[in-house]
Amino acid sequence: MKQFNYDLLENRKDQIEQDNSGENRVYHSPKGTYPSITNLIYHMISKPGIQAWRDKIGHKEADKISGRAARKGTKVHNAIEKYLLGDENYLNNVMPDHKELILTGIPQIDERIDNIRGIELPMWSDGLKVAGTTDLVADYCGELAIIDWKTGGYIKKEEYALNYILQGTAYCRMLYEMYGLLPKKLVICTFIRFSDPKKPVPFMDGDKVTDLFVEWKEYNPLDYIRRLKAICDAFHHFRENE
Repeated sequence: MKQFNYDLLENRKDQIEQDNSGENRVYHSPKGTYPSITNLIYHMISKPGIQAWRDKIGHKEADKISGRAARKGTKVHNAIEKYLLGDENYLNNVMPDHKELILTGIPQIDERIDNIRGIELPMWSDGLKVAGTTDLVADYCGELAIIDWKTGGYIKKEEYALNYILQGTAYCRMLYEMYGLLPKKLVICTFIRFSDPKKPVPFMDGDKVTDLFVEWKEYNPLDYIRRLKAICDAFHHFRENE
């Protein structure tokens, strides 16, 4: 088990309160109540596509699939968080198929990540008027990065990952505003067990084809900050005029 280096930032969670009492999550920050960046991106980008998918396959089936995916994501995310914190029992109570997926990624995490600045770090942006909690702030291949963990059943095209990219870009902006640190990279790491036989499996483990793959995608947050700002401004404009 790797011993990571830690250079933890001040965790200012006592200055911000997550509020899940309403229909949409919000955060109470020192300068106001801000929407969750995850919910903002959902309403501004993801909702129409998700609604169309739910209508197509039926809401009952969609709820089953979404629930199963959410549980898987939570289990994998929690195990990785424990591993990064040095908990040797990080795989306790993890189902065998999830354990197999996590163990596929651990050597890659060891190789790529170090100098951890924050795990589950709550932040906000007064400029964007949004808040959220980032999975990981650390060095990725030697450069400061925001890193988000995802799970999936296939490799997404970049246009379908825009919501993740904008969410991560928001965390980069928050980190800069609150700590004066500008990440050079936004990294989205997706733990994939291929579930669609029609989609090719691109990963070879030696001479064997496997249905497990860990995808690391790097983005420059500066390429997306203007688009993010426009989306946040539009969201706030709509809400103010409702």
